[in-house]
Amino acid sequence: MKRFRIKERFKFFLERQFVKGAHVQLLFVALLIGLISLVGGLLVMPSDESTRSLGEEVWWAFLRLSDPGYLGDDEGSWRRFISTILTVLGYVVFLGSMVAIITTWLNIKIRSLEQGFTPVSAKNHILILGWNAKTIHTAGEIFQSVGRLRRFLRFYGAKRLNLIILAEDVTPELLQELRDNPLIGKGADEIILRTGIPIDREHLKRVDSLNAAAIIIPSSAYTGKELITPDVETIKTLLSLNAEAEDSPVKGRFPYVVAEIQDKSKIKAAYRAYNGPMEVIGSNTIISRLLAQNIRHQGLSAVYNELLNHSVNNNIFCREYPGAVGETVHDLKQAFPKAILLGVVRRVADRLTPMLNVAPDFTIEKEDRLVFITRNSSDIELNPNVSIQQKPPIQIRHKLKVEEQEGVVKILILGWNHHIPALVRELCTYEDEFYDITMVAVYPAAKREVELRKIENLTDRVTLEHIEEDYVNGSVLKNLNPTAYDNVLLMSSERVLEKEEADARTIVGYVLLEELLGSGRKKPNVVLELSDPDNEALLRKYKAEVIISPLILSNLLAGIALQREVHSICKELFTAGGAEIIFRNIEEYGLEAGIITFSELENKAAEFGEIALGIYHDNQSHKNDEKLLLNPGKFKNLEINPEVKVVVLTTVY
Repeated sequence: MKRFRIKERFKFFLERQFVKGAHVQLLFVALLIGLISLVGGLLVMPSDESTRSLGEEVWWAFLRLSDPGYLGDDEGSWRRFISTILTVLGYVVFLGSMVAIITTWLNIKIRSLEQGFTPVSAKNHILILGWNAKTIHTAGEIFQSVGRLRRFLRFYGAKRLNLIILAEDVTPELLQELRDNPLIGKGADEIILRTGIPIDREHLKRVDSLNAAAIIIPSSAYTGKELITPDVETIKTLLSLNAEAEDSPVKGRFPYVVAEIQDKSKIKAAYRAYNGPMEVIGSNTIISRLLAQNIRHQGLSAVYNELLNHSVNNNIFCREYPGAVGETVHDLKQAFPKAILLGVVRRVADRLTPMLNVAPDFTIEKEDRLVFITRNSSDIELNPNVSIQQKPPIQIRHKLKVEEQEGVVKILILGWNHHIPALVRELCTYEDEFYDITMVAVYPAAKREVELRKIENLTDRVTLEHIEEDYVNGSVLKNLNPTAYDNVLLMSSERVLEKEEADARTIVGYVLLEELLGSGRKKPNVVLELSDPDNEALLRKYKAEVIISPLILSNLLAGIALQREVHSICKELFTAGGAEIIFRNIEEYGLEAGIITFSELENKAAEFGEIALGIYHDNQSHKNDEKLLLNPGKFKNLEINPEVKVVVLTTVY
């Protein structure tokens, strides 16, 4: 037998009405006030000797309900009793409910504004889609790259920087993180935060993606999801952007996009997903190449950290000079005393092609962009009133060979992350070189083998051994005998979601390793990969070589967004073969210990077809920030000795 649940149905009805918003809530309160006023008017009518009408009595009741000041004006016990009840109900129903409803509505509105649900109306802005470990650093590099940013804004006709970040959940903590970043500081108030996910087209409209001058898509970290990987989300975002552009009433409005893809095999899919101008950086490939180059040339991490960090010291710049057309590279070098000319970027068959470490008689053509290493953009301003001095080029004696690894190079990898398969693949590309790699991690060896079997062209020259142990254990580390290896890599673990905890394991492992190595003569080259740049300061007294992956990738994303040619230059510099940065002993140039100006060092390197970039002190007495000196100035006196290496740009064939 069915029961009549009038009470439950009425409560459910009220609930469904009240969730519709403040306007419905106010309507219900108004009806309740009217009902109370009507009942109050009816109750006092028999006691009214003046025989007022029902309307006048209802108005009397409403006045007592809405204003307690009328309470002392009534006469008669019954009327005073009803008046008192109406006054009390007025405090509860009229005043209390109205204040509660309006306060709740204001809180919802303020929270909505704080979370960034309001669509923006912008033009020629820079848009970062997603909040992860790279977002803050990318924003900081954009703020810090003053010269590039100025030209970027001038190209798009924008007066000031409009930076918008789309985050999954905008909270006051995110804004505080931006303020705490030293590269942003007070500039955080100029950054617009909006809530949303980049794979949702409606959320892309919220940040006005179609009118953006540049869109940056940093890849998030692995979260353990096997099917929805960061690369899948990035490609889905590109498809959403493409659909928005194609459905736009303004045809051909495709913003310039810089996207990060971790898996090299998905880069082509990313390019197919978006029809507009785009640069895709393979993050695993870039980090693996930096690690591989550091294995082959110890100390290069200091060079990479300086060149790929736009906020300090020397950076890579690229600029077009119409007045330089027809001039040779040798003649142009004299026109930039505070910079080092590396070559040009030339458009060949609609592709940006870097031509670095070219011959002295290489001639600049129309639309060529010159590539420099310098401290700031003002150092590469070409004065049109100054004529370029033409001097006879230095004759190249002969080309020096780049020494390859001899014998079998033994590598110990402590920890596991998604960069390691890419590193193994990169080492396989170095012909005639042999590597014996031992991997120690708590990550299951069976899963590691599955990942490594996916590598194409895996060669017998690279042997792999897996050990399933926790290297943050003194006895385990001691049994590994790290002194028997040529290189030790400590990798930031991806199994720990918090970057601080991942770095804590890496740093503790390194401290234990240093204790084992002691002051012995034979010490392997130790390289750490960290996730948080703030943790680098903890290792300064150990003089460790550190690669901070999120920071390097953030700088690349920002640099490529502001200057597209940077991507092709970095790919050329950090790829096996072609232009490479290496170290040379002074004996290879026939130099002796003593004092030499950097200009003389440049000329000596030019005799062997190379470009001198600076010097590197290869001894333990120098601090990390004193070891490397890039672009010291043409006439700066340098003290060289057998422990000093020359940092050069050479060409590997």
